[in-house]
Amino acid sequence: MDSYARLSRNQAGKLEKCATQHADNREVIERLGAVLGEEVSDPKLSAWNPKVRRPGWERIMKRIAARASDGVVLWNTDRGWRQCLDLEDLFKLIEGHDSVTVASSHGRYDLSDYNDRHQLRQEVAHNQRNSDEASDRISRRFDVLRRKGIPHLQGRSFGFPGLDRTVLKEDALDEDDKDTREQVPAELVERERAALRSGTSAILAGVTLTRLAEEWNAAGLRTVTGGSFTPVQVREILLRPRNAGLVEHDGDFVGQMRGGAVVDPGDFDRLRTLFAGRTRGRQPGNAYIGSGITTCPKCGRRLSARPHVGEYPGGERRRQYHCPKARGGCGKVAADMRAVDREIRGLVIAIMSDPNHAAAIKVARALISDRLATVEAEIRECEERQEAIAAKWGARKMTDKAFDKANEPLVKDLARLNAEREELTGGNPNGPTEAMSREEAAEKWDAADVGEKRAMLRDALGRDTLYVDPAEGKGFRRFDPKRVRVEPYKHKQSEAGRKTTP
Repeated sequence: MDSYARLSRNQAGKLEKCATQHADNREVIERLGAVLGEEVSDPKLSAWNPKVRRPGWERIMKRIAARASDGVVLWNTDRGWRQCLDLEDLFKLIEGHDSVTVASSHGRYDLSDYNDRHQLRQEVAHNQRNSDEASDRISRRFDVLRRKGIPHLQGRSFGFPGLDRTVLKEDALDEDDKDTREQVPAELVERERAALRSGTSAILAGVTLTRLAEEWNAAGLRTVTGGSFTPVQVREILLRPRNAGLVEHDGDFVGQMRGGAVVDPGDFDRLRTLFAGRTRGRQPGNAYIGSGITTCPKCGRRLSARPHVGEYPGGERRRQYHCPKARGGCGKVAADMRAVDREIRGLVIAIMSDPNHAAAIKVARALISDRLATVEAEIRECEERQEAIAAKWGARKMTDKAFDKANEPLVKDLARLNAEREELTGGNPNGPTEAMSREEAAEKWDAADVGEKRAMLRDALGRDTLYVDPAEGKGFRRFDPKRVRVEPYKHKQSEAGRKTTP
């Protein structure tokens, strides 16, 4: 018979470790005159939560089904079952078996006997009732604490005091199962709080989450578990209601925390409104100049960018633009990032220093000025309405669901209008209308960051298309600058306009 153990607490509140349970199980097996098969454990895994997989318990069931063991011994039946459905799964599993035994320190059940199966069903039903009752009691207790301003926390959070989580709790337990981890220094907590305040202000000022994560990592700040920050982690940390001294549950503010706010509540409301107004999905990255702008001439898809094998002379990993098959592309174009960016630089400098380009921008803007004014007026109206509903939401006069419902059509309208404005202006309504010298254009390009260079490239292209042609031949070859080319915009005439009268 196999022995199964799962971490638990006895009536005195002390941990009954898996090793202790296995020792009791061996005594039961010896008392039954059986032979020990395997000892299997699932430490700290719930038997009540159906979402939790227990690899050890699954192995026990597989061994029983394969007749590799005659049953299982548990310290208590609640170690194996806290859901009645799980027991019924075992009964289905052993259909056709001559005999399967379930034993514990409190009794023995022969599952070939329907009376024993009935008794085991009652015991497991009692286990489930106890778990359900405990869950309800804990939920009500947490609700009372939340309304008193005491949040339900899972250890120390960034910007707040608590035990050092860079050390695992299991590694810090002494012989009496006491946590020996120390409180983090007050100086670290204050540094983190300063980062929360400055980070909130930075995002409101237009700094990207990627840039902020890089700044935090460069400053030596780390997550509470000792890792480096990612943009997603920074976003989750800045959007915690706890930063503003608020206790939130299921999307509703239910209490005010004791001790005051770390971040100004007004700034926090504006931050949440800012993120609530953003469309879902991956935002355009600023790591590559030509990503999403350069185009594949074979299939017409925008090129993406990715790391590539090898390193540049300075030790940086090579990167390339490519036409991704996974996104519907043909996969026939791939080009070194630095080589393409070098050609993009020369192209942008040439266009920005061309007087004809500046003159053409003036003429084009004159032609579309009326429609552009209408579009920009509609954009301002949508943004004003967004600000109005955001003010109501920030004053807690509107629920999150009501805010999302009111904001969703505005987000769609703004996406459509911004796309039309970009189409009318070539991506930059405020671009230069006077030609620069080549030196001025080169200086401006070299001083710009990736996001600014992308804007300059869009402004230089206008409605034209920037293609990167496939390489000719196979194997190692030098990059041909002629692969990067610009195709002028061609107005699409309607079929009716192209027909001639007979």
